[in-house]
Parts: sequence; structure tokens; C-alpha cells
Amino acid sequence: MIKCVYRSLPDMSKARNRVDGPLLFEGGKKVPAEISSYAKGRRFFIRTYGCQANIRDEEIMAGYLESAGFSRTENESEADLAIINTCAVRENAEDKVYGQIGVFKANADRNPSFILAVCGCMMQEEGVAEKLTKTYPYLSLVFGTHNVSDILSLLNEVIVSRKRLVDVKSFPGEIVEGMPSVRLDGYKAFVNISYGCDKFCTYCIVPYTRGRERSRRPEAILKECEDLAERGFKQVTLLGQNVNSYGLDLKDGTTFASLLEQVAGLDIPHIRFLTSYPSQFTDAMIDVMARHPNIDKWLHLPVQSGSDSCLKRMGRRYTREGYLDLVRRIRAKIPSIALTTDLIVGFPNETADEFEDTLSLCHEVSYSSAFMFIYSPRRGTPAAAIKDGVSAEEKHARFLRLSQVVEETTSKHSLSMVGETYSVLVDGPSKKDPSVLSGYAPNGKLVNFKGPLYLKGAEVPVKIKESHTYSLIGEMIGDPIVHKAEDVAYLLRRDPLAKEYLRLDEAVRRDPEIKKLGEDFVSAKKAMALSMGRREEYEAAKKTYEGLLRKIKNHPLLANRAALQGAVGDILLQVRDSLK
Repeated sequence: MIKCVYRSLPDMSKARNRVDGPLLFEGGKKVPAEISSYAKGRRFFIRTYGCQANIRDEEIMAGYLESAGFSRTENESEADLAIINTCAVRENAEDKVYGQIGVFKANADRNPSFILAVCGCMMQEEGVAEKLTKTYPYLSLVFGTHNVSDILSLLNEVIVSRKRLVDVKSFPGEIVEGMPSVRLDGYKAFVNISYGCDKFCTYCIVPYTRGRERSRRPEAILKECEDLAERGFKQVTLLGQNVNSYGLDLKDGTTFASLLEQVAGLDIPHIRFLTSYPSQFTDAMIDVMARHPNIDKWLHLPVQSGSDSCLKRMGRRYTREGYLDLVRRIRAKIPSIALTTDLIVGFPNETADEFEDTLSLCHEVSYSSAFMFIYSPRRGTPAAAIKDGVSAEEKHARFLRLSQVVEETTSKHSLSMVGETYSVLVDGPSKKDPSVLSGYAPNGKLVNFKGPLYLKGAEVPVKIKESHTYSLIGEMIGDPIVHKAEDVAYLLRRDPLAKEYLRLDEAVRRDPEIKKLGEDFVSAKKAMALSMGRREEYEAAKKTYEGLLRKIKNHPLLANRAALQGAVGDILLQVRDSLK
């Protein structure tokens, strides 16, 4: 594969355009025959950088690839198809991409049919695709964030034509529903509610890489969430670059507060959402959060800077006082809320006074944690063109001071949890110590504790023993076997066959006709037993007994329940085995 076909290249000016309504497509596309043939016995590998939206893109790409017949591998050297899913928000994420592309030269050298694809936000930046294809001749395919649903047709073209292909769309936007998906976690799920962003903060590349804001229809979102609830998922995070503006483009009165209310009404223990824009966080949203116990009392509320003048240069559409007023209103309704944020240090020409405003805001809000970044310019954004008078050394010094303040407030919040007991959803073994389990409390704090590996995915009570500022050490309360049994019972209640059996069983117990049949059957059986030795009386009692037995066997509710007993028995055997 030498020749490269450039079908479309990113155009950041087109990304700013808006149409009156997004184009709607169904994503369940037919698998090309050439792909099915190529995929047999072959394995794919995906490396994703960046945010939750990128993770969700990976799940969808994996869904398409598995539907075509590929199997997944976590071993880079085994991959016949490798996809690098990129991020453009931070410079260090881009640097990692170049190193990752180099890793796959070995695959290309030993496997003539190997395909390397690079996709994601970084590809939506002007000039990147051309640079990559010229630098890495073994790179087969480049596509962008708007081409995820086209992955099979793009791969098909590469295979059939034996040419390298670049297809990075830039347009106002579309929404594709019904795409296949392979969830990376069996207990936690991300659900996109909107795509793109209309804010165009002067430092941010996202509106150019993800397009203008467009909302999914609420019925499609609810259907996806209902499916996750039925499958036993315990945490659902609603995703949008700005969830607060969800529904405004639908122009039918739909709001994020109304959507959140409906999702909270589903049988999902933990609901979260990312990310919120301060000036569009309404009192209605606060009320919904306060009203529903299954909405985690944790809120990520990016502030970026504590200075009005800096916020104005950033293009942020709120003031310091407006932000602080929102924090006060949230805490008045939800006193236990844990607030986290994003902070940028060293925005072009940030003055010492502006930085002090950020420090004082952090003290006042007392965040439970924060993501802090030294400003890095993104080519094509307005801020990248500003001549900056603040030295790198000064920015680094400010970053260290800010880190100290955030660590103080984080430590304060963590210490307040010591001695309290929290329900922790177990992610699995800790990355640092495989003998320790880790998971997150509903307030977003990482908790580590001793426990058996079979508790992964279970929700267990953990008493906090000590704080390590950014993580906590706890002790599990109760018997792990009991917690596992409760977890299995939770999942069992959501199994379709078990649910139907339980529904029928409840209907049987409540049905007055069946109750009367049961009473008559017991009486008939007793009468038959008492008439033994008296032939005529026994035959009459037996006839009554057999007639009632036929009625019981032929009763629709009882017959349906009996038909499911075998399948439910198999499920219970699986439960027994899992509890072992």
C-alpha cells in the first residue's frame, strides 16, 4: 500500500457552521463481504487517548468490528488491525500518539496484510492527517470523529483498493443511532446525550474536533438507558461537552433537567453526568439532583479561572460571582455535594492578580478535587494567536502554588470522610497493589480496601479508616459472601427469564381462581386418602382429584410458570457455581 487517497480533509472553518437540525441516520449497516472474509481469524487492537467521549467511540468501533467477525486482543504484537483513537485537548496526549504509531511498524514489517488506522479528535486538526501519512508510510487509514459509523466501509475500501485512505469529514454535524457497541465495563456505562459544543472558548479545540452542538432525541437516550438497566448496569454517566444545554437545539421544550428526571426514574443505582457549564446550570437541575437519591451527589463544574478579566479572555460566559452564587445555591439544596473542577494556569498574559483570584476562589469553594493544567496552545483556536508575556518558569511556579491549595482542600474533604461508611462500587484490583480492591464512593472519591477479587462489580459498604488525600483506605463491613450473593440477586432480578418467572409467580400467588383451585385440590387429595377401602367413595374422590389436577395443569398462568422452571433452574445453578 503506497498510494494515498485524500477523500476529505479537515476544515476548521466548516466546523463552525450550523444547520437548523442535525441529520439523523441509523448506524446498523450491513457488513461488506470483503470485510467478513478479511476478519476471519484476525484480531484487532484499539488504543484510546482522551476523554469519556473517546472511550465511547472505542466501544462503538469495537461493536462494528466484532459484528464483522474480528476478535479483540490486548496484545499489540498480535494485532492484524490496530486503531489509535486520539485526543487533541492536551499536547502530551498528541505526543503519545506519535510514539504509539511507531510501535506498529513491527506489525507492518512482518504482516503484509496488517492495517494501521488512526482516528479521533487529533485527526480533525488541519494538517495533521497529511503529516502522518507522509511520516509513516505503513499508516493505512486516517478518519475523524464524524466517521466512526463508517469504519467498516472505510476498512473495506482500504482492503479492496490496496490504497491508503484519508477521510476526515468536517461538517455541521449528524447523529447516528442504533450503532453496535461493546461495553468496556460490565457495570458502568457512558451514554452520549449530545455531541459537539457551541461555546467556542478561546483556548478550546473541541468545537472544531467534535462539531457544533446537537442533541439526541430523549426517547433514544431513554431506550439505551433502559437497556442498560435491564442488563444490570449499576452506574450510567450521561455525556455531553455541555450537558446543561442539552435539548435547546430540539426547540420542543426538552431540557437536561427533564431528561435527568426521566433517567433517574429508571432502576439504575448510580447516575452521573459530564460536563456541566456553570452559567447554564439551572435551579431545575439542582432540584432534580436533590430529589433523586440515585443521582450521585458529585458534580464536576469547570471554572478554569477565578478572575473575571481572565474568564472574559477565555470566552467563558459567566463571572466569578455568578459561579460562586451557583455553588452557594447547589450547597443550600445538596449540603453533601462534592464539587470538582478544571483549572488552567498560565492562560496567555495571565497577571499575578488574576492568578491570585483563582487561588482565592479555590479556597472559597473548597473543591474535593481538581484537574489542573498549564495552558498549552491548540493550533486554530483564537488563544493560540495571542502573544504571551508570561514565562514558562512563572507558569510552572504558579502551577505548584495552585497544586498546594487544591491539595489542602482535597485533603480537608478526604479527612471529613474518615470514620464514615460509604457504598463503594468495586472496579476490581488496585493498579498499584493487586491484593487490594478499589472503587469509587458516590462522591467520586477513590477508596482502596482488602477483599476477594470476586467482588468486582458488586456494591459493598466500606468504612473509611485513613486518608491519603487523593485516595482513601477503608475496611469492608460485613461478609463478602453475603455481598456477592446480594450482587448475584441484583443481576438475577434483571435476567429476562427470571424476571418473567417472578412476574408469573407473583400473578399466581395473587390470582383468586388459582387460590381456590389449590384449596379444592388439597381437600380432594385429603378426601381421596380418607376414603381408601371404600371403593365407590374412593372412585368419586379420585375423579374429583383428577379433574382438579387437569384444571391446574391447563391453567395458563400455571402452565407458563411451569414452562420457565427449567430455564430458571439452569440460571440458579449458574448462581450456585458463581457463589462457589
